[in-house]
Amino acid sequence: MAGGVHAQQKAAARFDAAAALNVAARQPMLAERITKAFSLAGQRVLETRARRQLDDALREFDAALKELQGSAPTAEIKENYQLLEQLFDEFRGITAKPVNLQNARQLAEQNEELVWISTKGAMLLQAHTRSVRGDLIVVAGDVRTLTQRIAKLYLFRSWGIRSDVIANDLKKAEGDYRTAMGKLLASPQNTPQIKSELALAETQFLFLKQAIDRLNANATSKQELEHVAKACDNILDVMERVTSLYEAMKG
Repeated sequence: MAGGVHAQQKAAARFDAAAALNVAARQPMLAERITKAFSLAGQRVLETRARRQLDDALREFDAALKELQGSAPTAEIKENYQLLEQLFDEFRGITAKPVNLQNARQLAEQNEELVWISTKGAMLLQAHTRSVRGDLIVVAGDVRTLTQRIAKLYLFRSWGIRSDVIANDLKKAEGDYRTAMGKLLASPQNTPQIKSELALAETQFLFLKQAIDRLNANATSKQELEHVAKACDNILDVMERVTSLYEAMKG
């Protein structure tokens, strides 16, 4: 028992709340990104780029998982990431299978649980740290996740995955995106640099909506699927910078 307490104290001593929150809030995005990349490659859309994204996201998820377990400030948070590790091992095993519709369906099922437990980890850390900065990091992290989820869902639609609920999934994801962005845009903590980045994200979202409109007119067009995927990734790039700026804030 004493050894366990000592190990927990050491973990707490090296715990950087803002940095850990940024890493934790990034995990759901990576889970969505992996499934999105698998679906891109399976439909021969941006295939080379998708396979690179898949490998990178798997590697990043695994490294972050080890980091979050090693720095977990409470037993509950550590247990959550131990469970996530078990889920990820199974999830990663599916990605090693041939990139086809059957395995994409299996990955889609596992993806939801992986995102859920990843999100729970971020929420536990958010509750532990309790700061305005932490709240902003988590909301910005939600936007990052939704960029990849939206792209993934349009790919699912074109491939016939979750076809019974896909319209509702898309409506909810896009609604959640606007809600989260609204919170960020209204934050009095925003610096001029953050405001500029958020304005850029809003411009990129307009491009995304245009790409979605074209895709809705031709739901299986590989070219329009490519445009939606690229637009989502462009927003993600901006939101990575925004989240880092929130992390760097004092307090």
